[in-house]
Amino acid sequence: MTGPGYAAFGLDGDFTAAYLAARRVADLAVRDPAAVCPDTVAALAGLLARNDHARQAQARILYREAAGVLVTLLARGPGDVALASRQALAAALAVPGKPRLAAAEAVGDLPLPGLAAPVPPQPSPDVAATTFGALLAAAGADTAQAPRRAGRSLVIPARRPGWLVVVKRLKRGEDPAGLALEAAWMERCAAFDFPEPCHVPRPCRDGAASLFAVPDLPAGPAGLDPGGRCLAYRARSDYFRSPNEPGRPMDGDDLVATMGRAALLLGWLAGRGIVHEAAIPLFHNRVQRDRREDGGRYDWRLPGRLDRWLSSSLHPNFGASGLRDFEHLAAVAPGGAGGGRLYRRMGDHLVSLLLVAGSAFRMRDPSLVGRDARGRPVDARHLFDLALLRRVIATAFARYHEGFVGEAPAALPLCPEALARRMVEEMGVDRHMTELVRQADQEAMTDAAFREFLVSRGLSPEAAAGHGRGEADVELQTGPHLGAFNNRTSLPEMNEAAAAMVAACLAGRHERDRRGEGESGDASREGERAVSPNGRPDRGR
Repeated sequence: MTGPGYAAFGLDGDFTAAYLAARRVADLAVRDPAAVCPDTVAALAGLLARNDHARQAQARILYREAAGVLVTLLARGPGDVALASRQALAAALAVPGKPRLAAAEAVGDLPLPGLAAPVPPQPSPDVAATTFGALLAAAGADTAQAPRRAGRSLVIPARRPGWLVVVKRLKRGEDPAGLALEAAWMERCAAFDFPEPCHVPRPCRDGAASLFAVPDLPAGPAGLDPGGRCLAYRARSDYFRSPNEPGRPMDGDDLVATMGRAALLLGWLAGRGIVHEAAIPLFHNRVQRDRREDGGRYDWRLPGRLDRWLSSSLHPNFGASGLRDFEHLAAVAPGGAGGGRLYRRMGDHLVSLLLVAGSAFRMRDPSLVGRDARGRPVDARHLFDLALLRRVIATAFARYHEGFVGEAPAALPLCPEALARRMVEEMGVDRHMTELVRQADQEAMTDAAFREFLVSRGLSPEAAAGHGRGEADVELQTGPHLGAFNNRTSLPEMNEAAAAMVAACLAGRHERDRRGEGESGDASREGERAVSPNGRPDRGR
């Protein structure tokens, strides 16, 4: 398509005319990308930058079409057109709102020839029977020390100073292959030459078996496997040290360094087709996990509210020693609408990093949460250090980009200070505390489970007994949440920032792969080495 300017083919018309024009350009870009001239690229860039149709309910479809043309030209067009398309996409990612989200989704479809999903490790199905004392002795635990509980795990100091023995128990009804896969991923990751130190625990084995059946395990919380099946591993003593530990969160340079290293490691693995699928638990609505097709899981690409953001952030699967909870590693490849699983998981990583950063400031005073004696939302904004939060945001993106692309970003696709201010405003004031337990969700519970659920959400046993299951919706104060129940997120800027950051990483990786530079997904090859190519020992061991 040729033409002198923006109006020549209808991209500056009303919504319908602009959409039809964008469709015509899209068809041409697929058939003959060399026929698309720079003026057309400029017109598409103008359509996205002007954001004239922001009030249209379907505006994101138009902007997605326009951005998709630019992605096609970036991937297949001649050099000058590809460069102009890259610049146009970068400009679109800087426009808040629908153009940014649409451009990010379109960039998610970029081909990444240097990235392929690796073959995941194969867990052993074997389970070895033993006793608790024998397991601790074999694992090197200091049996004179009493175990402490950490969720479903038992943690015991090891005889070797600075180390722990962890016994992670299977949940009732859980497939034991998940724990076995965690052991297999530990052994796989121990061979990686991480770009910065990442401690990988060492699973205990009995021959081929990485799981144990221990009938005399100490009593634990309800819902654990009655057969005592478990995974045992050895880890450094700082393995559970989190950047936002209640009462003693990291601060200053330590917080920036820890968050930056986590971002680098998550990005580095994603750049090799391995994603951590639970950096923190993210839900739109936990209560509806069993009756929603999506399990109630949060999708940052959509505008819904984020359930219990502060609670979700308190036990991140990254910390002082690097990454943890390796059972949630998964092998993925790019592709699919909006970048598919890789695009979404990369956004999960960045949203998780932002949430944990915010929670680190709230954990300076863990008691300051909820509503005050007058029923007013707690205001904890004074706990935040705006300049430090801005540093964490900028560092997290830069290091994630460095890990995924292999080089530092040329520019930030967002304003860290503006995002930091909005995060303080929404994360620092507990405006949204309410959760409704719908009658339909109650009907899926037994009477005992319903009462237990209400008590777990903060009601006294007496108050819980006053609610009849299925009689009415029950209002609970379980927040803070980001957004009101069954409503939109109160912090859309975080979702937009994640979209822009992921798109910048994908575009940077596409450009690198197109140049034929860098690595080609060495973690996807079988038989990873215990040393790097230059003979240096693995730094993550």
